[in-house]
Amino acid sequence: MCRPSTPIWLLRHNTLAAIVLVAVFVICSCTSLSKDERFQRECDEYTEKYCPKREDRCQVLDSITYDRQTRSIHKWFSVGGELDSAGIYTETVMNEMRDALCDNLSNSLPLKKYKDEGVTFVYHYASATTRKEFFSVTLTKEDY
Repeated sequence: MCRPSTPIWLLRHNTLAAIVLVAVFVICSCTSLSKDERFQRECDEYTEKYCPKREDRCQVLDSITYDRQTRSIHKWFSVGGELDSAGIYTETVMNEMRDALCDNLSNSLPLKKYKDEGVTFVYHYASATTRKEFFSVTLTKEDY
């Protein structure tokens, strides 16, 4: 008499387990975070894990926030040293900084998922000593 190497009850049990696993995956995928919720969580986690982060000798990235209503990522910088003076931020300097930020954003692979969703990027620069904002740069989908 030929007997299967695996008992029938075990095959039925494995089939039931597979169905339960598929159902769990379907339910989990339906309750996953929206893109906006995920973007906000990622910005919060980055800030908690890495900020404040020294970008160079005069700039510190203080935090990154996500605004769901405007679908924008805000990067908050403190500037110190020779950059901690409102007088140096002329129209020409701000335009050059805007162009550099736009180039960096356009070439950034880690930010691709945000750019694909049309997220706006806002860069805020404030004095390290007084906390007064010197200027901000807003880059929309049309810019990058």
